[in-house]
Amino acid sequence: MERRDEYINRVPLSMEDSDPDSSIHADEESARLDFAGIFSNKFSNISLIYSSSTGATEIHTATRYGKRFALKGLKKDHLDDPISNMSLAKEFEIGIALDHPNIRRTLGLENVDDLGKRIVLEYIDGIRLSEMISEKSISPEKANSIALQITDAVKYLHGKQIFHRDLKPDNILIAHQGGIVKIIDFNLSDRDDYVILKNPAGSKRYMAPELSDPDAMPTAEADIYSLGVILSDLAEASGNRSLSRAAALCMHPDPAKRANGLDIIDTSYEEKSEKSSLGNRILSSKTLTYILSGICILLSIFITTHYLKF
Repeated sequence: MERRDEYINRVPLSMEDSDPDSSIHADEESARLDFAGIFSNKFSNISLIYSSSTGATEIHTATRYGKRFALKGLKKDHLDDPISNMSLAKEFEIGIALDHPNIRRTLGLENVDDLGKRIVLEYIDGIRLSEMISEKSISPEKANSIALQITDAVKYLHGKQIFHRDLKPDNILIAHQGGIVKIIDFNLSDRDDYVILKNPAGSKRYMAPELSDPDAMPTAEADIYSLGVILSDLAEASGNRSLSRAAALCMHPDPAKRANGLDIIDTSYEEKSEKSSLGNRILSSKTLTYILSGICILLSIFITTHYLKF
């Protein structure tokens, strides 16, 4: 008991009994250890990077735990709009179910101070495909790689009975590190089991012709047509003829005859390019061999002639 009483006597029983500076010191220590709020679960450095000119959504970037995120939600004048809220919930439910390296990851749905409900998305440091196409700085090999990644992601979506409905270069990012393709913006996306927001949607140039019918339903074939237009853009910007042929197969006027899957793109394109490059290297090696052989012959003639004199 003496030992217990001795322990109690050494421990403050209330804030009044404790050192008044101890809590201050503890707060200072916590602040010192929390480097610029790196351990806080609250978002900071929130900055608006996109606001739809015609729609209800906006996107901010923010930091938490020392990482950057994208926060997508509704503009203030749409926060109480039921249709906009249903659309945001639908986008979240579709996004959170996707797990593919070429699709931007959806990480959660949270209420963020001063912003309201936000979809938390993977932040991608990259460039829109539309910018790359407009600059026409894409090599045929790079264009083929981009096309294969986009097509693989679209095939994955359709395997889950999900239709993107707004495939276009503006909705495709190319990461600066590694050139990884990321399909973004599932605001108009749909799935067979949803019964809301079924009206035809998309960007005019990339919309399949059958979507001009106001009663048209979302289909995988409509996405394939949009993919074809993207492949056509890539082919024109890079001079890749195989992509031009693949684009034509995707854009067939009859939806039932449109190509589907990775088989529409020449997957051996890079392999052929590598073989061609290797052939050039071998050719260079042979040329070098001929030069060295010629030098050896000349030296041999010189040495033979020199010794014959003696």
